[in-house]
This record gives sequence, C-alpha cells and structure tokens, in this order.
Amino acid sequence: IPKLSHLKALDRKLFNYYYYQLRHDLLQSKIPEIEYDEYKNKILGYVVNDMYRKMVEDGVSVADLKRTYEDYIPRKINKEHSLLFFNWARTKVFNSLNKISNREHDVDYVKTVYIDDIDNLAPGYLYEEYNGHIPYPEEDGHLKPGKCRVKIKFVPYAQPSSKPAKGGGGNGSKKGVPKDESEEQPGLKVFYSREWRHVANIDEIFTILVDNLTVNISIQDQSNLYSIDFGSQTELDSFVTCLAGYYRLMCKWTVYLCKPYLYSPSLNRLTDIKCHGPIGGKFSYRKIQEKNSTVGANIVRQCETTYDTYYVDMLECDNQMRTYKLRFGQNRWHVIRDGNREDTFDELPEALLNLNPAIQKLYRLSPTEHDKSPNLQLCMPQNTMASKRMLRDAQEMRQVRPQIVNAAQELIINRNALKSEGDGFFNRTRADLLMPNNTKMEVTLRLLKDDKKKDHLGDFLQLTDFWNSIDSLDIVKLYGVTLYKPVAMVMELSRDDPLDEFLRRHPKVTFGSLLAVAHSLARALYYLQEKQLVHGRIRCSSMLVTHYDRRENRLIAKLGDPGLCQLQQYTDQDLFWIPVEYHELGPREVQLLRGDLRADVWACSTTLWEIFSRGRPLRVPNAKQYLASGHRLKAPKETEEVSEIYYCMYNGWMADPDKRLSPQMIISKLVQAGQKGNYHQIGATTNGTTHSGNGSFSAQSILSIETDSTVLQSHTDISSSSYTSNGSDCDARSNGSSECSSQPLISNNGSSHYSVGSSSGWNRPGQVDHFAHDCLDYIELSHGRTVTFQGKIGQGHYGNVYQGEISNALGDPIKVALKTINIGNAVDLNRAMKDFKREVEIMKKLNHRNIVRLLEFVDEPDRMVVVMEYIEHGSLERYLQYKRYDLTNLNKLNFAKDIASGMHHLFEKKIIHRDLAARNILVQDANWVKISDFGLAQVTDGNHYYYAQSTRSLPVKWYAPETLAKQKYSPKSDVWSYGVTLYEMFTCNTPYSNVDIQNGEQLLRLSEEDREIDESLMQPCFDLDPHLRPSFQELLGYIGNLIDQYGELLQPSSPISQKQH
Repeated sequence: IPKLSHLKALDRKLFNYYYYQLRHDLLQSKIPEIEYDEYKNKILGYVVNDMYRKMVEDGVSVADLKRTYEDYIPRKINKEHSLLFFNWARTKVFNSLNKISNREHDVDYVKTVYIDDIDNLAPGYLYEEYNGHIPYPEEDGHLKPGKCRVKIKFVPYAQPSSKPAKGGGGNGSKKGVPKDESEEQPGLKVFYSREWRHVANIDEIFTILVDNLTVNISIQDQSNLYSIDFGSQTELDSFVTCLAGYYRLMCKWTVYLCKPYLYSPSLNRLTDIKCHGPIGGKFSYRKIQEKNSTVGANIVRQCETTYDTYYVDMLECDNQMRTYKLRFGQNRWHVIRDGNREDTFDELPEALLNLNPAIQKLYRLSPTEHDKSPNLQLCMPQNTMASKRMLRDAQEMRQVRPQIVNAAQELIINRNALKSEGDGFFNRTRADLLMPNNTKMEVTLRLLKDDKKKDHLGDFLQLTDFWNSIDSLDIVKLYGVTLYKPVAMVMELSRDDPLDEFLRRHPKVTFGSLLAVAHSLARALYYLQEKQLVHGRIRCSSMLVTHYDRRENRLIAKLGDPGLCQLQQYTDQDLFWIPVEYHELGPREVQLLRGDLRADVWACSTTLWEIFSRGRPLRVPNAKQYLASGHRLKAPKETEEVSEIYYCMYNGWMADPDKRLSPQMIISKLVQAGQKGNYHQIGATTNGTTHSGNGSFSAQSILSIETDSTVLQSHTDISSSSYTSNGSDCDARSNGSSECSSQPLISNNGSSHYSVGSSSGWNRPGQVDHFAHDCLDYIELSHGRTVTFQGKIGQGHYGNVYQGEISNALGDPIKVALKTINIGNAVDLNRAMKDFKREVEIMKKLNHRNIVRLLEFVDEPDRMVVVMEYIEHGSLERYLQYKRYDLTNLNKLNFAKDIASGMHHLFEKKIIHRDLAARNILVQDANWVKISDFGLAQVTDGNHYYYAQSTRSLPVKWYAPETLAKQKYSPKSDVWSYGVTLYEMFTCNTPYSNVDIQNGEQLLRLSEEDREIDESLMQPCFDLDPHLRPSFQELLGYIGNLIDQYGELLQPSSPISQKQH
C-alpha cells in the first residue's frame, strides 16, 4: 500500500504482524539498506523506540529494560563492536529513553513512527528481485543479437529523491550493486549494464502471455512484446503473480493481466450477476449520484465483512438513498426486512424488484473496470505518474507543437492538394510547418470551409480543444490550430486516403499488416476509454494511413478525429457501427449514443471487420431487422484460421452491453492472434476474391445465420431493457455513462450532459461542470502553498462544497474541504457575505476533537473560500444509510457522546448551532464524528438565547416549539434538535413530516427494543418546557450510563487531541 502505516486502519492484526516482522529483520541485520556504519544514530533511535514501545505496551520499567538491554540491540552490533563502544551506545540509549519515558504516546503511534521511518530509510525492503534473460537492449541505435542476464523488480510507488537508499533495492540485494537512480519513477525495471532501467508503469501493461518459461508483456506504445526468459517455473509464477496482483490492486480490480494467474471464480460470479465487489456504501452512493440520478437507480454490492451477504443501495423518492440487506444461501436470495423478517426469491432480479414495490422501474448499475474504489484498489498510488511518452516528449511538445500557429508566417500551404472531405464541413490539404530552427515539418491541414465559419466556429474550437488533450502514438496528433485565414487544425501528416479506400486500392497488403493496424485501433480505443472520452465516429474511414512500405510489408494507420460528428445525422447506413439498443435513432437515442463509451466498443468491432475485409463497403438491405433479430456479420474469410480475431468482433456486438469486450481484452486477444505466427501465410495467399464483382459484399456472404444466444431483451422496444413489473427483464440503464448496466437512460432531473447538436459527445461520461470553465481551480496561500479544487461534494444555500488539496514543495498534499460562496449568483449578496464571515469567526473560536477544524479563510474580491479539514466518510445522514446493518447501538451511543461533547463545547463558548442534524455531522471513522456547518450559528449574550431578526428557509423538522412560535433560540433548542438527531441515528430515518411539534402530538419514539435509550436519553430532549430539558453536560452523563451497559470502547487518543491537551 502507498503508506505502510495505513495498515492500522485496514487491518490491525496485519499492522502488528508487519511491525514485529520489521523489528525482527532489523535486529537480525536482514535489511541490507540499513548499515550500522552509515546509519548509527538512526539504529540507536530505533532501539530507543523499541524500548519505549515495550514500556507503553507491557508496562515494563526502565530498570527491567536495563537488565534485558541486549534483546533490543541488532545482532551485528553485539558481534562486531567492542565492549567500550557497546557501553557508550547503552548510555546514549538510556539517556534518550529517560527523556521520553514520561510522555503520553499510545503504542500505535510509537509503532507507526517506527514503520514510517524505516520505510523512508529502506524503501526497497519489501521489493522482490528476480533473475531472467532479455534480448539485448538497444544501445546508441545498435541492437546486439542474443540475450543478456538481468535482474528484474517491480517498484509500485515513486520514492522521493531525498530518501536515502542503498544497494540494489530489494530483498537479497548484494553489496556493491549501485543505487537505483530511477527510484523517482515507479514501475517494472531491469538491472543491466550497472544501472536500473525503467521498462513500463504498471498501468501501461495491456496483457501478459506465458509460453513455457518465457513471459511476453504487451506494453502501451510498444509495438513488440517485451520478453523475459526465466530459469524456473517457481520464479516465473512469482513474477507474473506479482504483476497481475498489483495490477488488480492498483489499476483495475476486475481485470486479469494473465488469466491463469489470480483467476477468481467468485469475481466471475459477481460479473455474471452484475454485482460489485465490497466497494463500500460511500463509493456506491457517489457512483449512483454521478451516473444515474433516476429514482430506482441501484447498485448491488458485496458486504465488506461477511461472505454471501450483499447490500443494495437504491435512489428512492425525494432524492433519498436507502440500503437493503440480502443474503444468498441454499441457492436462493433472502431479503432481510426490519425485525429480521425474510422474503425469499429464486433469482436476484426478482428480489430487487420486490425491495420497494412502489418503484416500478429499477436501473441497475453494473461494475466496470473503470471503478476506482479505495476499498478494492488498496495499492492505488496517491499521485498519478506521468506516462513514459509524456516524459519522453515533454521537450518536443514545447518546441515542436505550438498551440496557436500563425498561418501567414509559419505555414506554406499546398493548394494543389486541396480536396473536400465529404462531410460538408472540412477541406484537407498538406502544408509545411516552419520550425524555429529553420527546418520545416510536413503536416496535414484540416480547414473549416468558409461558408461554415459563421455558424460553426464554436463547434470547431470545441473539437480542437477535445483533440488537443489527446497524446497517443495510435491517434493522429494535433500540433496546433490556426484561427484566421485559414481556420484550420494542424495535424500529423497522413496520406490523402482514409484506411478503407487505401485497403481497396492495395489488395496485397499482408495479413500481418492488417493485424498491426487492428492492434493500433484497439490501443487507440483503450487510450480514449482510459481517459473516459467518447470518440463517436470510429470507422475504417476514420483511420488515416500515415506510413506504407510495400517492400517491408509495413502499414501504419492511426485513428483520426471524429470531425463535427455531433452535427451529422445518423442514417440506416450507420447501423452496423451503432449498438442495437440505439437503432431507433430518435433524438433521445442519438443523445444517449453520443455519451456512451460502450458504443465505441461496438463501432470498433465493426471497424475490425472492415479492416480484415479489406475496406469493402457494407451495403446490406434491412440491416436494422437483421441486427435486431440477433444476426451478426460473418467472420471475414481471412480470419477463419485465427479465431481470436472474430472473437473480438462477435463479443463486441453482444446485445448485453455489460458483456461486450473491453478494449484491453481486445488487445489481449489480438496479441494472442499475433503469437500464433501463421498470419503471414494467410496474408500471402489473399487475392481479394472474397467479395462480389460489384465491389460490395452480398448480404448472404457477410451475415451470420446464428442468433446471439445472449440477447436478453427485445430490441424493437428501446424501453424494454429496464426492469419491468413482471421481472422478465433485468438489465438497467443510466444517464449516458459507460459505468452503468445495459442501456443508458436520461435522468428525471434532466441533467444529462449529452444534448443533440452540442459537442458533448466528446465529453467524459457523467461529466459535470464544477466551475465556469473546464480546468481545475487553485488558490495561492501564504508560504508557497496552494489549494486546488477537485470535485464537488456538496451544495449549500449560497455556494458549493468541494474536495481539494493543500500542497507545498516540502510535504505530501493534504486533503481538505472547500466551502465557497458563489458571489455572482447569490440572491442576497450582502446577507450571504455577512453569514459567511460570521461562520468563519465562529469556527475560529472552536478547538475540539468533535468539531470540524478551520484551516484557512480566503477573502478576496472575487471569491470567498473556507478551507476545512476533510472528513473521510461524509455526512452521518448518508453514513447511516449505507452502514445501517453494520452499526450497533454501542456505535451509535459513541456517536451521540461525540455530538454531545462537541455541543457542550459550543455552550461553553456561548454559541448556538441552530442547525444540528445528522446531515451536519461528519463521520471521521466508525467511532468518531464531528459537528460541522455553522452557517446558521449565532454567538449569544450573557442570557444564552437569541431571537432571529430575519426570515429564511429553516430546518423546521429539527426545531423546538418555542423556536417555531417565537423564533427564540437557546442551548435548550439545540438540545431539542439533538433529540431529533438521536432519532435519525437510532432509526436510520428522517423525522416524520406530520409531527405537530407545537401541540406535542405524535412525538418521535424509538422501537421497543431501544426503549431504555428512548426513555432515558431521547425523550428528555423533547420536553415542551425548555427549562426541563437536560443540558449537554447532563446528556453526557446519561450516555455514559448507557455505554456502561454495552461495554465502553477504549481507543487511543487522536493526534489532534494530544496536541490540544
């Protein structure tokens, strides 16, 4: 994991086990990077730490430690140093120990310091090294035949250059092996010619193939496989398992780099039933909000702790999320109702449909390889590393690729080569781009036609903005743009021909060249999908030939931009490139199509068919009827002996979108096809005889007669893929996101970002504009620090709340929450600014472990931002929903204690909160909550009450009768709100809307099983006479008595509380 001390939160037993393993290896001098001669003071510091840990953990005295001193000294020191030195070290250790012996540190803190410091000193301690042989690396353009012996290791995380390191970097390192100078870049590395050389980042690996004792690795931006020969099966298995395991834990939890290794039947079962792994409720709730805001949108997920237990998180009416509990046993699904009543069903879809009969349609969101759940990807790096290509081309991009090109001074345009592209918007020609060093580079110009500039200049700029963000060797590069005479895109040079025309004119292109082009297309699609970008026009005609050498049988074709595809109308001629669920081609279907990543997978499959059919036009009558009935195109003649190729096509045309191949799996299958080595023979015998004389295939020759057995719904009705009342169909839909199951669906709130006639087809699915512009905001603070805005996590009356980071040049970024005031949109700007500043002044007065801390306040003319600590699990209201089945009454009583403790601190500061509710309580962890949101808070005078002076939208369900009648606020009205918050906690529900508070009718009550909590803690808060309500100090006493009955939870003090006291 990125930081070893985080083991404590993940698994306390593992944390302790690792600590004692580390201690043992240090005492036995088994950490090669820590040599006593070089790190004398450090090692003695570890001895002091170890002894202090023994004092705290086992209550051992200093006198006892002196008698057993040798047990804490590394064995090498005992053996190799004189008695004089030994006594000197002993004196120094106990002098240090006496200085810290009276400090009150908990044992976890002591262990964490020990682990973190050794991790910084010996970053290669846990790295495993392997021995193998690879082809000689290229040196100065020369390639030596044969293979060389190398050491191999995988380094998961970057190591700052300031961290000392010694030796070869891993277990078993030998003295004399040079330091790894490439530590700052993680990834797969080989030790050759006395230096460690970087091979690839973990996320740049597509697939791994094993052939006897040879491992072949397919790597992004490398046309050839990277081959390593191992000396034994054991070492090969260890290496492949290491890479495949890290890939699942760092990149994609659902992807096998090498299927025979780490193959998981349980993961396959989850995929079959469209169930997420143990992602946790927080991630599930956020995904539902981002991908589908429709009532009935839901996620099925595994329980994090109990096998065969599942949760269903569902968006219900009034934008409320609810979590249901299911158990799978004896081949049946059991829905656990309140009171432990169970309903049993044979199939999961049937169980889902009966969770809430009031909701007629359910939309299930399926797991995807793009899910980034911290619960699953435990080793996901905190900072994303730049790709090798980005690092390699950084200088080139600065010098060769101008953003804005001055056409008059920097371009020489070939007017004779001008031709229309046929889309009605662009012309194409060649030009020379003049470089600063008096050289020139030939480029392709795509010129917006003169008659289109007035109406479509904005669309053109959006296209260039989209394409400018792309940097892949398999996609035509945009060098820059000219904005006046002409308005044009300056592109990487390509031939005049699109690929389909080129293949029709060159029938003798080898099969191997076709396979290389197919591989390039798959890599381009992989790149786009990793960036969450929808191309929208993947066709053979969208690929451009950039190089062809007939003698070397070398063909390079790259994916070009989609043009202004959002302005072009789809016709029946496009149906073979469009998934069957969108074949109605109405405005709604087109809108969804342009935002669906999986639509590009379908189009890629058809484009593969075009490539291996050598670009022959697809002219098939009644294409819609054929495809809707489950028929698919036949395998091209040349692919019959290479089954993996048609496998890519056929499985990209699956009726169920969740079962279509991912781009990574397409790459893997194409690599396997290339490994067969028989494609040259197939290509050599090809003479183009598979097509009819009129230049197009006949319907009989290209249409498969087999019906797709995986079709689960009728494609004549686009709505049939949602859950229906009879349970006959169990696919689901979302608002245009590839993250969701089956068909996308427009959300009820009209928030889809894929409107017809806009450039939204180039957006990331589910993208939300957080700011007035699309780039991230940052603010400069004092002392060289910056705070960066990331994603929106909440919304208030006057502004929004964002997640962000504070960073500086010295330390790691710190997560923060950023509360903003939207000065431009506030209805009452003066009130908004006054309330905002009052909230800041109140927060400055507060310093308590159960109150969210204020870190910074930015007050500038154009923006006001409150920077607060980031609380990991969000609001208690949301936490109660997805953890309702895991929380015990003891957990909830501890929450109640924290809230009462924080509110008592407010009372001491003469502050009334006025908005105490579960939504304004934030959850730090399962036993620690904090009070937040002081937007309505007021400082009182000596009378401890406050009369409101203005009317505004207020949370009346949480308000006391005297507040509703007289607008009088006091600590006792906060006690009433506290009682309502207790009701929220112990019922996991919101207060009833029909409670008549002023008449005291139908006051909130807990269930019979919680009767003691109800009568001794909650009901006293609801006394109609404010003077008879308990104080928060008294409530803490009540809670203490209740906790004694359940058993008090003992936990170490937080670092924050230690500092405060």
